[in-house]
Amino acid sequence: MATLESEAIKARLLEEARARAEDIVKKAEAEAERKIREAEALWRERAEKERRRIISEAEKEANNIISDAVREARFIISIEVDNIISDILNQAYNVIRSRGFDVKASLKNLITESMKTIDSPRRLIVSRRDLETAREVVTELGLTGVSIEVGDIEGGIIVESASGIIVDNTYESRFKEFQNKYLNEIRRILWG
Repeated sequence: MATLESEAIKARLLEEARARAEDIVKKAEAEAERKIREAEALWRERAEKERRRIISEAEKEANNIISDAVREARFIISIEVDNIISDILNQAYNVIRSRGFDVKASLKNLITESMKTIDSPRRLIVSRRDLETAREVVTELGLTGVSIEVGDIEGGIIVESASGIIVDNTYESRFKEFQNKYLNEIRRILWG
C-alpha cells in the first residue's frame, strides 16, 4: 500500500509541478508578448518620429531650393529687363544721333527754353554739324552779341549768359534727364 500511496503522491506532485510549469510558461509567454508589444510600439513611435524628421528636413530643403530658384529667376529677369530697357534707350538715342527730327526747330526750342532761365545769352556751344543751323536760328530769333562755338557734344546747345549762368540743353543731358525721370515709368509700361 505504501507503494500505492507513494505512487499517488508522486503522481500528484508531478501533476502540481506540471500545472506550475504550465502556469510559469503562460506567464512567461504573456510577459514576452507584452514586451514584444511594447517594443513594437516603441519602434513605431521612433519610426514615426524619424519619418516626421525626414519629411520636415525634405520640406525645408525643398523650400530652400524653391527660394533659391525664385531668387535666381528674379535676378535673371531683372538682368533681361535692364538689357531690354537699355536696348530701347539706345534705339531712342540713335534717333537723336541720326537726326530723325527737325534740328532747326529743336535748336530754336532749346534756345528759347534756355532764355527762360538766363538773362541774355552771351555764348552758345553747339556740335560741329549744327554750327550753320545755330547761326540761322540766332539770326531768326534776333539775338545779337552772341558768339557761337563748336563743342564736343552730339547736339543741342549749351547757353552761357552774360552773368556766367550756364544752361546745358544738350541732347545728351536732356536724354539723361529723361532717363532719370521716366525710367520707372518705362518699366511700368512694359511690365506692369
